Amino acid sequence: MNKLFKLFSLIAVVSLISMFAIRAEQASAAPKNLPYGLTMQDTMASVEQKLGQPSEAHALQAGWEPGLPDEGASPDHLTYWAIYKRFGVTIVYNSPSPDDKSATIHDILVSD
Repeated sequence: MNKLFKLFSLIAVVSLISMFAIRAEQASAAPKNLPYGLTMQDTMASVEQKLGQPSEAHALQAGWEPGLPDEGASPDHLTYWAIYKRFGVTIVYNSPSPDDKSATIHDILVSD
């Protein structure tokens, strides 16, 4: 009985380790080409800059308006979801606050 329990425990531990290794490999695989010049290293501030627009259409040197999301939510109170309907992109940040401009990207969802 004791040997059988040890064998099943060993099998369970090995299968759990392999499952976590597979998930970690899948999670680290980011798409090669993200839309609109975005990278997984971007912060909320850099995303808003990349998705922004000229503040004055006829004077491009005047600067850029930040590309604020059309909608935003923190459904799990751990991450902030910035929804850009006009681009078909939802960006999930590693912070629950929409005011944390240094928050990094957790995930990018692109709708077709």
